[in-house]
Amino acid sequence: MGTMFLKNNNRQTAWLFAAVMAATTGSAKELTLDDVFPTDRVLDVQITVAEKDWDKIRHQARNFISALHEDRKTAPIDGPYEYVTADVTIDGVKFEKVGLRKKGFIGSQSTSRPSLKIKLNHTNKKAKIGGLTNLTMNNNKQDSTIVSQVMGYALFNAAGSPAPRTAFAKVTVNGKNHGVYTHVETVRKTVLKRGFGNDDGTLYEGTVVDFYNGWEGSFERKTGEDKAGRAHIRKLIELSEGDSVTEEAIGELIDLDSFYRFWAMEGLLGFWDGYSGNANNFFAYLNPKTNKFHFMPWGADSLFKKRSMLNFDFRAPLSVKTKGRIAYHLYQTEAGRDRYRKTLHGLLKEHWNEEELLAECDRIEALIEPHLNREQSRFSRSLRGTREFIRERREDLMDETGEAMPRWTKTPKAPPVIAEIGNVKAKFSGEWMEESPREQTNLGKATLQLTHNDKPVELTDVGVHGAWAGGGFGRSNKPTIRFSGRRKSDGKSVSVDISIPEDKFKPADAIESGGVFKEGRGFSFGPLGMQFINGKAKLTKASLEEGDQFEGEFEGTILKLIGMGR
Repeated sequence: MGTMFLKNNNRQTAWLFAAVMAATTGSAKELTLDDVFPTDRVLDVQITVAEKDWDKIRHQARNFISALHEDRKTAPIDGPYEYVTADVTIDGVKFEKVGLRKKGFIGSQSTSRPSLKIKLNHTNKKAKIGGLTNLTMNNNKQDSTIVSQVMGYALFNAAGSPAPRTAFAKVTVNGKNHGVYTHVETVRKTVLKRGFGNDDGTLYEGTVVDFYNGWEGSFERKTGEDKAGRAHIRKLIELSEGDSVTEEAIGELIDLDSFYRFWAMEGLLGFWDGYSGNANNFFAYLNPKTNKFHFMPWGADSLFKKRSMLNFDFRAPLSVKTKGRIAYHLYQTEAGRDRYRKTLHGLLKEHWNEEELLAECDRIEALIEPHLNREQSRFSRSLRGTREFIRERREDLMDETGEAMPRWTKTPKAPPVIAEIGNVKAKFSGEWMEESPREQTNLGKATLQLTHNDKPVELTDVGVHGAWAGGGFGRSNKPTIRFSGRRKSDGKSVSVDISIPEDKFKPADAIESGGVFKEGRGFSFGPLGMQFINGKAKLTKASLEEGDQFEGEFEGTILKLIGMGR
């Protein structure tokens, strides 16, 4: 444990001397991997980019409809983010005309301080740092403690479970301080070579995906030969679909020593959004030395939590997570539970040193606090929760696993998808209102044709009006057209919200639009709700002034999130 966090004043002094010499002699310092993943200082990353390009990438976004559409079962969905050209200076070393784009799935998206990908070889194909051509700067939006990735990945690595290296970075864009980011080593050949002694195997990334029938194509290949890797995935799917899956059979396809360390570390750290916690944020590497999959963590900004932040179950154990299908099958065997327990206890004994971990929290707090920006004001307060987790974790786990692992048989479900469940077609003429009225039926003029779950829906008292999107609408940044009515068969209220970007709320054809479909007054995040609208609007009149008229047409599909709440 004592070697987990580097504290080397000589190394820091050497780096400072080299930086001063480079500045005074005019010579360019060639950065190494060690230079860009320090543990004892904060990287200085300065980005210069045209303002129009910065505005372009920071406003690009994913949404649930595109990111989780059922098409992803056959192939990963293309991301919405595009590279622009920028200059980047890292600790005084300048890289010109690199590629810069936004990154992030859903929860980590931000328009003010987005996570970033920096492609060093965007124009200069030889540009790299110690074999690394892409840099990953995570904004820590989902981790207000800012320490999860740095401390979590360090613990994985210390335990012999390969993971990326990390560093803290102060990121400025065109001179503006965007605060402390986590620079995470992009999982490619540098990680593979260091972790496995080779880098010529096949690497897959898993994002809300698992080993289920029909999901073979959803694993995203990053490096290596796809044919052999995809065949390996098919074998795991076939095995996982069986009624009785043994540890021995899994061990033919997955390196069990490696997997148990990976799995138990996820459990120890409370990694609720990883493979075992949510079938998400992981890499699987088909290691040519073993011809088996080895798992690696990713997206580790959701650690040091006792319980899941997503559809948690208070009955679930604190010590183990089994939403990942491989973890589930192993845990249903006596041998699997026993081996997990021994691995977990070994990690507690060898790598969980409360005194060192709490000291590391103190060191990091002092290190990065001078570089934070206003959006990170909750840092010190949030870090208290991490300290509490560290102090209590050993007792929590030993209370639950002292004699044996708790039994837990809840079966995981296939990953969630957005599936098409209906259609909507509308013509409308209504009034723009600054505040949405309490009674919303019988407003304006509207015809609304709905098909829901393969059945036509007849409506009465249909009304339409416009207001800003939000709770009860409430002021937001998107104008929204709301249709409200009652279902003729049972009188239940029905509403369709169509949101349009403010800069596109003007007379035009084929405006990409989306929103939500609600039945009744409730709206739940899960299988009983979460119904979306996606389509195109045509506006012949449009105004955002109180009392003005808007009119047009809309045609689209109704979609539903299927598979959450497991």
